[in-house]
Amino acid sequence: MSKRWMGTALCAALVGLSGCAEDDPAVATEDAVLVEVGPTAIRVADYRQFIARVAPELRAEYGAEKLLEAIVEQTLLVQEAKRRGLGASMEFAQWQTQAQAQLVQQALYKRVGIVPPEVAEEELRAYFQRSPYNRRVRFSLLMVREQEQLPEVLAALAGGADFEELSMRHSQDSRILERQADMGYHRWGDTMASHAALTERAFSMQVGEISEPMQVADGYFLIKLTDMHPVSFEQERETIQRLVMREKLGRQLLAYYDTLHVRYNVRYESDGLTGSPEAVVAAYDGGVLTVAQARELLKSQGEGEKVLRREVGRRVLVPLETARLALAADPDLQRELERLRQMQLARRLQDALQAQVPPPNPNGLSLFYEEHKLRYTAPAEVEVRRLLARDEAEGTAIVERMRAGRDTTELVDRFVSVIYGSGALEGDNPVSRALRADEGTFHGPFATDNGYIVLQVLRRRPDRLPPLSEIREQVEADWATAQLQAAVKELAASLRQRRANEIRFSPDAVALALLATSHGE
Repeated sequence: MSKRWMGTALCAALVGLSGCAEDDPAVATEDAVLVEVGPTAIRVADYRQFIARVAPELRAEYGAEKLLEAIVEQTLLVQEAKRRGLGASMEFAQWQTQAQAQLVQQALYKRVGIVPPEVAEEELRAYFQRSPYNRRVRFSLLMVREQEQLPEVLAALAGGADFEELSMRHSQDSRILERQADMGYHRWGDTMASHAALTERAFSMQVGEISEPMQVADGYFLIKLTDMHPVSFEQERETIQRLVMREKLGRQLLAYYDTLHVRYNVRYESDGLTGSPEAVVAAYDGGVLTVAQARELLKSQGEGEKVLRREVGRRVLVPLETARLALAADPDLQRELERLRQMQLARRLQDALQAQVPPPNPNGLSLFYEEHKLRYTAPAEVEVRRLLARDEAEGTAIVERMRAGRDTTELVDRFVSVIYGSGALEGDNPVSRALRADEGTFHGPFATDNGYIVLQVLRRRPDRLPPLSEIREQVEADWATAQLQAAVKELAASLRQRRANEIRFSPDAVALALLATSHGE
């Protein structure tokens, strides 16, 4: 039976009840009530909005009747959250104000054609190649706390002293000493903010180069770049796509802010932010911006005329424009705000229930661990050393040297430790076959996106179930989640029983829901 025929048949069956028309039955039934839960009427439009967020396979599995039951359960929980006063706090009111402002802003951008841009594969790859995300760097560090200690260190380096040995004698950072000065490999952006300047400097250096002294966080650092290793595009695809889209979207927004500057006749004073807090920085049709207000706008945003112009556009002119267009009154926007409000209430109810979950007792936790052993079993993996060769010929020569044990000292620093998971072990390709070989053996070179790699199998670990003591924190978190789910389910069942006389299904609710589902696909 085709979906169109099914929809037509249902329409014919319901024609006397819902007034659906052959040309567009969906529109005619939007306001039809499916079920009433106390003071809340759940209509076809609400049902459509709900199932739009349910995966198609789950819609087919549960069917219209169970989906309606889920909406009833959700409504009962939201009403219980309201009864408990979880939506009456000042904090909740502030959240709702922010949520509405965000929705209104999104509606404005959509109205003027600012949408997520399309990005071609070639553009992503080109961005990746010129970005620091295309490699990772390995470096050693030396750190002293006082500037007066630097001349002795720099003189020793100038005289040919070994950087790592010098670091072990002079460094005053326990992390550097613990790692024998070698800080390992780093990707762009993966260092904590307080020491990010060190990694960023390393990315600008050549292998073997030693940096000038840098004052960072709690001392003075010297960096020696010891290796640079390519990173696969696929490893960074999501990051690169996010960055490219953000840049393109940012350009659209800046161009739109320029049009708003013209619309509202914005004039900036030449004195900028140098005046008193009450001095005017900018005037526009409808108001002025003082120095104090401008400084508030610029908090955590940076400095400069361009930043100020952007923030004036985003936080002053956009709200003016959304108010002028009365976007907040749009019925669709209000429905979406109500949906978000219900989700937030349900989340706060869950938080309240979570606070009531008692800590796990030893016996209960052990039983939970035993029942979910499969979840905690670590899959098989193999640890290898991997080297990236310049080309196939060098890779072949390196494998021969390593197998023969000839002059391998200089190659040691070029190898990096890598863990391959069970998926790589199960494949039927040269790398997978190498990973299944004897421990200690060398293999390659193998062609990859980055070039040719050489592997040495170090050790293989079979499937392993860690003892409870080793993963207690994770098991406790999973147990708490399971307890919360059980508490929510128990509360929903209790509400359903206590308020059974307040739940009134339309005689044709399931048929109407089926009709809405068939026209929503």
